[in-house]
Amino acid sequence: MTDNEERIPLTFAEVYRRARAAGAEAFPPFDLQRGLNDLRTWIDREVDVVAEAEGSFASATVRSPQREIRGRQDLLEELVALARRPGGGGPAALVGMGGAGKSTLAAALAERAKGWDRQVWWVSAADPAGFSVGLTRVARDLGGSSTDVESIARGAADGPDRLWRLLERSSRRWLLVIDNADDPWTLAAADSPAGIQDGLGWVRASRRGLVVVTSRETDPRMWVGATLFAVGHLAMADAAQVLRDLAPQAGDETEAQALAHRIGGLPLTLHLAGTYLGSGVAQSPTFAAYDRALDSREGTMVARLAEISLDGLAHQGVPQARTLLQLASCYAPRSIPMRMLSMTGLQEALDGLRGVGLIQSGSAAITLHPVVTDTNRARLEGPEVWHTAVAHLVDALRELSHGQPECWPEYRLLGQHLLALLDTAAEHGDHVHLALLADAAAGVARAFNHSGAGGAAGRLCRIALARCAALGEEHPAVLRVRHQLAWTVADGGDLAQAEAIYQDVLGIRQGVLGDSHPDTLHSRHEFGWIAGLLGRWAEAEQRYRDTLRDCLRYLGPDSPDTLTTRHELAYAIAKQGRIDEARPVFEDVLHDRRRVLPELAPQTLQTQHALVWITARQGRWAEAEAMYRQLLDLRQVLETDHPHVLLTLHELAWTIARQGRRAEAESIYRQVLERRSRALGDDHPETETTRWALSELLHGRIVDAVHPA
Repeated sequence: MTDNEERIPLTFAEVYRRARAAGAEAFPPFDLQRGLNDLRTWIDREVDVVAEAEGSFASATVRSPQREIRGRQDLLEELVALARRPGGGGPAALVGMGGAGKSTLAAALAERAKGWDRQVWWVSAADPAGFSVGLTRVARDLGGSSTDVESIARGAADGPDRLWRLLERSSRRWLLVIDNADDPWTLAAADSPAGIQDGLGWVRASRRGLVVVTSRETDPRMWVGATLFAVGHLAMADAAQVLRDLAPQAGDETEAQALAHRIGGLPLTLHLAGTYLGSGVAQSPTFAAYDRALDSREGTMVARLAEISLDGLAHQGVPQARTLLQLASCYAPRSIPMRMLSMTGLQEALDGLRGVGLIQSGSAAITLHPVVTDTNRARLEGPEVWHTAVAHLVDALRELSHGQPECWPEYRLLGQHLLALLDTAAEHGDHVHLALLADAAAGVARAFNHSGAGGAAGRLCRIALARCAALGEEHPAVLRVRHQLAWTVADGGDLAQAEAIYQDVLGIRQGVLGDSHPDTLHSRHEFGWIAGLLGRWAEAEQRYRDTLRDCLRYLGPDSPDTLTTRHELAYAIAKQGRIDEARPVFEDVLHDRRRVLPELAPQTLQTQHALVWITARQGRWAEAEAMYRQLLDLRQVLETDHPHVLLTLHELAWTIARQGRRAEAESIYRQVLERRSRALGDDHPETETTRWALSELLHGRIVDAVHPA
């Protein structure tokens, strides 16, 4: 789109079509979660949401960066030159105060890069979950294995190396924008004492592409090795022209320059002043009158500009706009769901705030500039609005289920708002609302853990524990956060530390809540689980038996938690070689899970798979083969490279080999090895297991399959 072209309204359906056309490889139709994440990222970067259409869809316009970079053309051309010859100057860091237009400049560069057939990614570093999801999306787009994606999502020590191996091997040149990295330590490797300066973190130099970071951190010592671009005030002539573009009837060049100088010449302040003067809300819509109005306002410049706009809206009969802006400022700036903003006169307030440039809004969410958020958050009077924001977030989370993949993108979205509320908890939180936030953090962390975003889960738990420390270590909500932290630590491989956390939480829960409380029973189960992971199966069995006794009594035989403990008990028995004893336990669990849960529920198929493995371990090879083939039929809804499908095939090859059909077993092992290498990576333990089994088979030996819990 050129400067002279009109902005074309688009439905969201058309937005999606254009997003796919701009980079079809980023929107695979088979992966709903990934598609939604990518579409949201594309909309955030490329789309301005405008007035609601009369029909059922919001309308939008594709952003034209050229309209928004007045006075930055020289900077843009320097970035373009660097992007065309990456590697010489390292990554690029666009630094400057909030409101200087760093993200707009990066978006203009991204638009140029698309014209060179570059692969372009936009990743927000504003919150841990969003950063994790963005980086894993890059890895998937580059054909990364499941091991690569999982390591990056967990924030593992080798995560940056895995991402950069993929970037360096990319067949296409690329541009990676990491936006809002106001804390540069976010970009460092997990165990780095040197921040990003050691070149071992998420931001590195490359000859295949360019990384561009935007940040408010202006200390050049934090950006050693990067090409630094300081993004500051516009020249007065450019700043005045921005005002005149937005409010052409408000005055002449001299008056525009005087006002631009008064408000600082930053794109954000120019946007707020000019949009207000051109909105029809101002009683005296002239540059000179606006300059005089600033004299009666106090605070930062953005605060004074916002107050003028809010006073104007109040005079127009929309006083609730001030309350709405305060409520929205309690959350993270981007993608605030409308359902968390419910109030009387909501639509009028939204229309008013959008009209004066304080928000962007669509059919389901609004976005604020981060500086507008910070400014209004600092001016909250009393805790009432903050308490309302907490209550709305908790209500939104109650609508989700941590175990349903279709809910995970929504958890990620709400997670950033939870972190924003935690950041101000010390100032506004009483014990009731701190407990609500801690419980919310435990629930969101649980969803992050289930979705594979263990790194984001761990950071959220640690932040919640620090912000909610006033509750005390024995508070049930604090213990739920620590319980989820232990799961994250175990998933990261530190089983000894995880066991210590589980043991401490269990001891406190037993003392405060008693042995029979559901939370205590949950801790007791996980304490058995961690013992099993550490290879102490007799101890795990006894813990499961003790837990099961009380689960049956206090939760009932059909509780999902009771069924899980029964399944894990059977596995602990089998791991000690008592196969015949484990079989009837698995059979009973399978019967009850089929009765209580859907037949194709993951938990039901998990128990069915364990029973097939038990059948094979008993030497009933033909029967086990038939059961494995039936299980494959049930799992045909999964992708062909899904880990559960590949595990089933691996064990099927084992049963076939045991029946003397070695050529057939070899063929299946080779298929599994190729697919595990592609999906999980050559160095994944499951890939190594299949490689070893195949090698042994070729030497006339058969390796018995070891079934995971």
